[in-house]
Amino acid sequence: MTETETVTRIVQDIRGGAPFSARETDPPRDLKDAYKTQDSVAEILTQDGAFGPVAGWKIAANSTALLDRFGLGEPASGRVFTAQRHDSPAMLRAADYRQFALEPEIAAVMGTTLAPQDAPFGTQTVLAAIDRFIPAIELLDMRETDMGRIHLPDVIAQNISNVGAVLGGPGTAPETLKPDTVRTTLAIDGEIRHDVTGAAPQDPLKAVTWLANHLGERGLTLQAGQVVLCGTHSPIWYHDGTGEIVLEMSGLGSATLRLD
Repeated sequence: MTETETVTRIVQDIRGGAPFSARETDPPRDLKDAYKTQDSVAEILTQDGAFGPVAGWKIAANSTALLDRFGLGEPASGRVFTAQRHDSPAMLRAADYRQFALEPEIAAVMGTTLAPQDAPFGTQTVLAAIDRFIPAIELLDMRETDMGRIHLPDVIAQNISNVGAVLGGPGTAPETLKPDTVRTTLAIDGEIRHDVTGAAPQDPLKAVTWLANHLGERGLTLQAGQVVLCGTHSPIWYHDGTGEIVLEMSGLGSATLRLD
């Protein structure tokens, strides 16, 4: 299968919610090829009204455990598209997803653009570029992915299962965030199902700094107004059917998703 054919198939699968299908090349696709494919997929999806322009970025596999599991020297990144970026409270249709899941995260809202020609970026430059940190629910459609057998570059090529985010608030100024003290609770239909403190997989400021430099190396821009999902505070949380999902993060606020 040629790269053009692979990109076309991935776009079709994402649009149709088809089961995830690894598309390893021989030899298997590496990370550089994975991002090249993801860029081509995104170029097509941004022209589709169901996705639209890039509204933000997700960071994945940025805990020590996941970096070790996948044999990575750095995290992975994917896009969040404008039509899938929702303000809290959000109402979505459960039937629109093959296998819905979510991840509770701290997200950075960018106030200043960080362009590749200005890279590399230090933490103080990135701190000044962040407008605020907010609570966010990353939306995933796992599409029957076998997590025990995945080849991570194939997952990166298909945008790491992201289908959007619900953004809450009010948030906090970047210089006041103390991630080790943030208590994260996830309630499903009024029942607290996840309760953890200091669960950020990586300091969010360091996560955004990594992303800004990672994008800069690829000639991409982290734009003002975009959001950065800084890594999950729980394992992938699968949810079947309807219900109300409420994320609360101490000092940052809350985000609410209703699935009908």
